[in-house]
Amino acid sequence: MKADFGPQSWQRIAYDSRRMRIYDIQLTLNQYASHNLLLPFDGMLFVSDGQMFIQSLTDELSVKANQSLWLPHQQALRCVALSPSCRFFVITFTDRLDYTSQRLQRFTSGTEQKKQLSSGVTMWTAQNQLVAKVEWLMFPAQYQEPLYYLRDAEQFILPVNSAESLTATSSAREDSILIDKDGHVFCAQEAHTLRNASDRPITFLSVVTPAPRYNRIYKLTR
Repeated sequence: MKADFGPQSWQRIAYDSRRMRIYDIQLTLNQYASHNLLLPFDGMLFVSDGQMFIQSLTDELSVKANQSLWLPHQQALRCVALSPSCRFFVITFTDRLDYTSQRLQRFTSGTEQKKQLSSGVTMWTAQNQLVAKVEWLMFPAQYQEPLYYLRDAEQFILPVNSAESLTATSSAREDSILIDKDGHVFCAQEAHTLRNASDRPITFLSVVTPAPRYNRIYKLTR
């Protein structure tokens, strides 16, 4: 479902389940550059393109591409485009009311916990995670991860600089898919593997909810 509210400005629900709802929103510099939000549950905001100003009762700050915010529930938010076009995703975590602070908490890949794996994969994990595990992952060229699934959690994958190079294979379909700028959700217990099909490193965002009690469960293949 897509709702237009001005030239090249719109909001749509990209995904909706009992675990999370994902809003995909684009604002442009016109009379509709401002958009108001009030989230019933705790959530996060990720800017994929452009720059925006966000205002709450306690905070006023600017957020640019590849930056994120933890968002408390029942907090009135005003979002304003600062660039010709600004696209951002808002993820609400259904039935979660864990945030006690009304402050907006900003986090970016450059300031979070960084880990380099022996496989060549680099990951940044967001701190203070209450309802979700949020990571940026950088895959080296031509890298493919092992096949795995998450027992009780859903995973939202959103490319950051993949340039149509991030592909996925899952147990839900026979052919591989290209994960584009709209992102993709893998359901709980859906075995899948991601691959960097390019000759250069790529980065993408991973949001897993609820925050898993157990890590990935790998599947053996012949």
